[in-house]
Amino acid sequence: MTNSLLIDDSMSGVRVVTLNRPERMNALDGPTLAALNDAVRTAADPALEIRVIVIRGSGRAFCAGNDLKWLASGVLSNPAAHMEHQDLMQDTFSSMEGARQIVIASVNGHALAGGFELALACDIVVADENAELGDAHLQRNLLPSGGSSQRLPRKIGFARAMYYLITGRRMTGRDAERMGLVSLAVSSDELDSVTMQLAAEIGRIDADALAAMKQMARRALEMPLNDGLSMERWMQYRYRIESPSLVASVLDFAQRDKS
Repeated sequence: MTNSLLIDDSMSGVRVVTLNRPERMNALDGPTLAALNDAVRTAADPALEIRVIVIRGSGRAFCAGNDLKWLASGVLSNPAAHMEHQDLMQDTFSSMEGARQIVIASVNGHALAGGFELALACDIVVADENAELGDAHLQRNLLPSGGSSQRLPRKIGFARAMYYLITGRRMTGRDAERMGLVSLAVSSDELDSVTMQLAAEIGRIDADALAAMKQMARRALEMPLNDGLSMERWMQYRYRIESPSLVASVLDFAQRDKS
């Protein structure tokens, strides 16, 4: 594991992944991206009982995107190496979306280009209200490969997404919250505490229920309502059958709710 990525599993049910390249504003080079991919995938180990993955950045930024200095060191001039890096980025972000765990981004400072795409791939985004988020690919004569052209229109609508994709304009954490891109915008001194309190709360929920809810909500973006409702009914039935303690826990909760 590279020291450009730190992993902390000390909180019950929660894995905290910290991008640790503050001198480069946590820009993603090859080793860091590979380590992030591994951190997400290994969280699936049942023995670890991880329900939540928190992704954060050290220093004054969440993630400034791909490390352009690293790309210019020989990656961009090598088509095979460049494609391999882009494939790894898509695979990593898709793995976050497909993971059983709820993935939370804790965004401070800047989340730009590839860092913006990293946040877009998370299930929940908690941001400093003054953080700056945006896609800056075209302003660097680049095209996105981490999914911003696909995820952003789905999240905030085509017209608004095109404005930000084409102009590279940045939005604050508070603006992003108003658009529904950020789940919760808070003051900078509250960011860590609010994020970790949320992670701890989610980390106490049944792992199978969390995974099912995430799957249902993500697939809702891809299917007609009636198909989604059928899926929801089937998933609820399967969860009830596969979780024998469910009925007892629901009855217990109902009883306590009466008292």
